[in-house]
Amino acid sequence: MIDEKLFEQLKLAAPHAKFPAPFAQKFNLDITEFREGHAHAEVIVDETWTNPFGIAHGGFLFTMLDEILGTACCSVLMQPIYADTKFLSTTNHDIFFHSPAKPGDKLLIKGRVNSARKNMIFVEGHIEQKDSGVLVAESKGIWFVKR
Repeated sequence: MIDEKLFEQLKLAAPHAKFPAPFAQKFNLDITEFREGHAHAEVIVDETWTNPFGIAHGGFLFTMLDEILGTACCSVLMQPIYADTKFLSTTNHDIFFHSPAKPGDKLLIKGRVNSARKNMIFVEGHIEQKDSGVLVAESKGIWFVKR
């Protein structure tokens, strides 16, 4: 579910921002849920995004989580405390890999805000196989709110 009203408010508040980020758009990331405190997306692993052993490259998986956790952070920017926000940036982001993803696998990426403070937003998320629910990776991070 995309909260269209929230998304339109975000675009008005940050007209210079692009969602998903231009870099993430190279991966055909499809945002499927955007509501306050949450963001979900789907992506199909391409063969060109693999490591030498033919499984999804860790940098690709990290990028997908970074984009969706950042998008979840953006979903809370309509709160009055963030009225003077210029931009967000990743301050810390840890990832844990659990199982491989292969070319053709459809992945579901989920992110949610755990705590939103004046200058920092704490988030967590994971990637799972869409069809089986098998956990591929999980992560936690902190985003800095630049004023």
